[in-house]
Amino acid sequence: MAAELPSISIVVPNYNGAATIGQTLESLIAQNYPRLEIIVVDGGSMDSSVEIIRSYERHLAWWVSEKDRGQAHAINKGFARATGEVVNWLCSDDQLLPEALLTVGRQFAENPEIDVLAGRTIEHFSDGRPERLWGPYPEVVDVLPVNVPCGQPSCFYRRKLLLARAAPLDESFHYALDTELWTYFQSIGARWKMMEVPLSKTLTTGTNKTASGGIQITHELERLYALYRHEKIPLTFWHRRLRYPLERIRTRHPGWGFGLIYFPYQCAVILLLAPFYGYRRVRWMNWVGFA
Repeated sequence: MAAELPSISIVVPNYNGAATIGQTLESLIAQNYPRLEIIVVDGGSMDSSVEIIRSYERHLAWWVSEKDRGQAHAINKGFARATGEVVNWLCSDDQLLPEALLTVGRQFAENPEIDVLAGRTIEHFSDGRPERLWGPYPEVVDVLPVNVPCGQPSCFYRRKLLLARAAPLDESFHYALDTELWTYFQSIGARWKMMEVPLSKTLTTGTNKTASGGIQITHELERLYALYRHEKIPLTFWHRRLRYPLERIRTRHPGWGFGLIYFPYQCAVILLLAPFYGYRRVRWMNWVGFA
C-alpha cells in the first residue's frame, strides 16, 4: 500500500515562531506517512526558532535560516526544493490532525483525476472562544476569488500545477497569496475535490498575520479580483460602497436588533446586482472578517 501512496512535500515557513513551531513539526512527524518530505524555511529568526528546528534536523529533508523577502518568498524557496507529487505549506503555528496525510495520500492515489484536495479546518482561538470548524465550500471554487473556499493548511495539490508558473506564489501578495494560488488553479481548469474530513488545526491569536491584517487584506483581495475578473465596473466597486460599510458595523453589532436592518438591506443589494454579475458571485463576496 505504501508504494501506491504519492510522495508528499510540506513546506514550513517560519519567522520568530519558537513558541509554536515545535508543535507544528511534531504534528508532521507523528503522521508516520511513509513518503513525507518536510522542508523548513526560516526567515532569519531572532528568537530560539533555529535551535528548535535544528533539534528536528534528522526528520527534515532540508532547512535553511536566512533573511528573505516575506512569507511568499520563503514558501517559493521551499517549493523549489520539494520533490513530492503532492505539496502544501503549513505555517509554523498550524498543525495537521492525526492521519491527515494518510487520508490525503489515499484520496490522490484512488482519484488520479483530481488536482486539488481540500478538507475542513479547525480554527482554535487563543482568547478562549469555542473552536470553529469551517469549510470547505465547493460552490465558492467556481466563483473565485470572491471568497475563501477552504482553510489553507487543509488544501493539498499536485506539484505539477506549480511548474508552469515562474514562481509558485505571487510574491506581490502578502495576505492573499493562498487565494491567488487557488484562483490560478481554477483559471487553468484544475479539478477540485472537497471533503468534510477535518485535516488541520489553525491558531488565531489576534496578532498573527490573518487576524491583524485588517483593511490591507481587503485591498489585496480587491486587487486579486481585478487581476482575474476583467469587468468594466468590477463587483468589488459596488461591494465596497453598498455592502462593506454595513458588514463592518455588523461585526460590532451581531444581535437581532441591527439584523432587522442588515439582512433585508443585504438581500436587496444582492438581488440588485445579481442580474449583472451572477447570483452566486454576488452572494459569496463577503470579506467582512477583514474589515
